[in-house]
Amino acid sequence: MREISILPEFTRGEISFENIPLFHYGTTLGEQLNKTVSEIEAVRLLESMLYIREFEEMIIKLKGRKFVPYEGFQFIGATHLSIGQEAVAAGTMSSLNTDDYITSTHRGHGHSIAKVLFRIYSMNKKELITFLDKRDSGETDESLMEQAVRLHIYKTMAELLGKEEGYCRGRGGSMHIADFHSGHLGANAIVGGSMAIAAGAGLSSLLLKNGRVVACMVGDGAANNGIAHESMNFTAMPQFGEGFPVIFIYENNQYGMSGQQEGEVTGVKFLSRRGAGFNDRNMHARTESGMHILAVKSAVLEAARICRDGEGPVLLEFKTYRYAGHSLSDKRMTYRTAEEEEEWLKYDPIDLYKKELLDNGVMTEKSIEDLGLKVRSLMEEVTKKAAKSTDPSPKSINEGLFSDTTSEKIGKKYITETTFKEAKKFRRDSGGRILYRHAVIEALMEEMARDNRVVLYGEEVAEYGGAFQATVGLYDIFGRKRVFNAPISEAAIVGTALGASITGLRPVAEIMYIDFILMTGDQLGNQVAKTKYMFGGKAKIPMVIRTTIGGGKGYAGQHSQSLEAFPAHFPGLKVVIPFTAYDVKGLLKTAIRDDNPVFFIEHQHLYIEKDVVPEEEYTIPFGKGVIRREGKDITVISYSHQLKACIEAAEILEKEDGLDVEIVDPRTLVPLDEDLIVRSVKKTGRAVVVVQAPGRGSFGEHIITRIQENAFESLKGPIKLISAYEVPPPMSALLERENLPDAEKIVNNIRKMM
Repeated sequence: MREISILPEFTRGEISFENIPLFHYGTTLGEQLNKTVSEIEAVRLLESMLYIREFEEMIIKLKGRKFVPYEGFQFIGATHLSIGQEAVAAGTMSSLNTDDYITSTHRGHGHSIAKVLFRIYSMNKKELITFLDKRDSGETDESLMEQAVRLHIYKTMAELLGKEEGYCRGRGGSMHIADFHSGHLGANAIVGGSMAIAAGAGLSSLLLKNGRVVACMVGDGAANNGIAHESMNFTAMPQFGEGFPVIFIYENNQYGMSGQQEGEVTGVKFLSRRGAGFNDRNMHARTESGMHILAVKSAVLEAARICRDGEGPVLLEFKTYRYAGHSLSDKRMTYRTAEEEEEWLKYDPIDLYKKELLDNGVMTEKSIEDLGLKVRSLMEEVTKKAAKSTDPSPKSINEGLFSDTTSEKIGKKYITETTFKEAKKFRRDSGGRILYRHAVIEALMEEMARDNRVVLYGEEVAEYGGAFQATVGLYDIFGRKRVFNAPISEAAIVGTALGASITGLRPVAEIMYIDFILMTGDQLGNQVAKTKYMFGGKAKIPMVIRTTIGGGKGYAGQHSQSLEAFPAHFPGLKVVIPFTAYDVKGLLKTAIRDDNPVFFIEHQHLYIEKDVVPEEEYTIPFGKGVIRREGKDITVISYSHQLKACIEAAEILEKEDGLDVEIVDPRTLVPLDEDLIVRSVKKTGRAVVVVQAPGRGSFGEHIITRIQENAFESLKGPIKLISAYEVPPPMSALLERENLPDAEKIVNNIRKMM
């Protein structure tokens, strides 16, 4: 039952907006000293900015060979510097709790350095010893902290140089660095790519009530990206009765690459105006100086307070400037003037803050100089060490792609203790059968009862029960905080599931039609599939993306495709495509318990098919196919609804031609049960692969390749691929029937082969 009635309302009036503050926060240390900032904290703000600046100055030296760690050293890799933007990174990270989350950008060295630095600054002796992975030998806290800082900068530089000792084992490099122990969920080379991840982490914090805030660091270019608007809209949803604890931080350094935001590619002077589009509070948006670290700190402290009070999300824009080009190869003066750069140099954040420290007697010229020398010396030391550290072994190239763990043995730790309605199994017919869609619902219901971290969301999955009625009743049992409708924002649905899964939830996200998965291309292929490997294999990603394939309903080109090859192409995703009600329940339960991202494909025509489904607990392992029909003359490999036509064809061929057809259903495409397929082909000597998709680039071609590689000598003739035409699915019933492989086509092709 809907909780809100939308009644007609046509009263003449106007929409008014609250004012958005511009540069309201103070920038002088005297205003904040010993109130929000102690003297030691004030010094650490400078120290953190110096570490960021020296780190990036070192990169310039390495690239230009002005610092050579050893003879023959070569610097490789893309690098994007944030020189001039240090105040945003240091001010933000100093204002967060150590267990708060951040997401970052390709220009993210500063974010990463500052996030872990301020975690180290807060550590007690025991925590420092644990961080250093050593025994207590009686060293002072100050000595241990210096060692921890050195180790942190070393691991950061080692990652940039692609070394095994780096934070991500050299798999990510400069543009992809993360430290999950410090709440750093990863830097992202896709502009705006991390925004949905941050929104998902905010969803996790909200539902788990852990008090953590998410700071989503993005550049000004991200403000023009579709995922930015999808993510901010997602976090502004009012249906939970409290706001998402997410701070979206636009680090506006004036240029996307060479494209200028103001006056060229964006129609607003201040990006904070975008907040007015997402809720009535303008997302508490404001624009502040990104060159004054104390203004940044004040703004983020207030934003974090708003989020912890349940009033998020918040949008902050910090006006700043990058003194370097987009990358080290960028000729920055081709698109900016010397006068502009000279004016911004007057607002160098480090110079401005040094003056504050001097004016307030916190530091002297000598102490500032000594601190700079200490930072520079450490940077040279760790750079030499990092350059000589270990190159990853080629033998380890596959490590970190998948987790080998599941939630199989969680016991009663996360059991759902209260529900809004009693959960019941569906009534079986006299043969013990239930519908395929009921098997889906039972799997979801049982896993949500077993593990309160499992949440279900997508388009129309709540009260309505999904477009195909495969989630009916779950909302009534578990309520809105476990089963809820998402906006029609497929990219946000997938991206938020990733963010939620790496921060404590086990989301099941539904995409209504597989055709819509193309809307999620970046989030699925660049984010979900790559996050674990790219960040050194450290993340667990227990998420499921449920979707459907169709065909035969006259839904035409954008609702009828069979795109299973699309997710299967990205290493890091598991792909499941069950045929029977028995399989869909067992495999879905396995998928939800897996600590890896699973792409789960259900066929719309199968929802009303029945099969025997035990009431007792069971799961089905991935990578284990099944023989649907024993035979000795020819092997047919297919999956999902297409198997019905294969079984029908096999019966015709047996009756009319005396052929004994063996049918293999792999059940999961990634991992693929190659052994089962190869054994069958070696037995029969002939193979046919049947897919609903067009043949070119289909998963069927991959199966054929594996057969040829492993059973070529057993083949008595060429392998046949039976597929759809190389056209989008047509709407016309006549054309659609012609397009899809049916029993008659399979029979005719096999007769020609034989």
